[in-house]
Amino acid sequence: MEEENLASLVALIGEKFEQVDRRLDQMATKEEVRAQQAETRRHMGVLVEAVRDDIRQVAEGLVGVEGRLGNVEQRFDRFEQKVEAEFAETRAAIRFSYAQLERRIQELEGNYASVNERLTCLESRTA
Repeated sequence: MEEENLASLVALIGEKFEQVDRRLDQMATKEEVRAQQAETRRHMGVLVEAVRDDIRQVAEGLVGVEGRLGNVEQRFDRFEQKVEAEFAETRAAIRFSYAQLERRIQELEGNYASVNERLTCLESRTA
């Protein structure tokens, strides 16, 4: 009986060793791990370069936008100067027109006073 127990124990141990062997065969060797690490490093390097390139493109785009904003600011400044100049010209023209109107009104008032005085003289002669 002891031989049977011993034989079954040896068989069990043999199975366990086979399971361990299969597991060891499935496990990667150091060289395979190093190869995977190298591949992962290479892949990460490619990704980092792609991100750097994307960042570079975004930065270049921002420089372009800043340049265009500078042009817009310059154009706005010129527009603002033109509008201010036109307002100044319009105010000057209004002042000139107002002065002319004032002069004409004074002239008309003077003529009215003169005509009224003449009318009063004529009425006093006929009365």
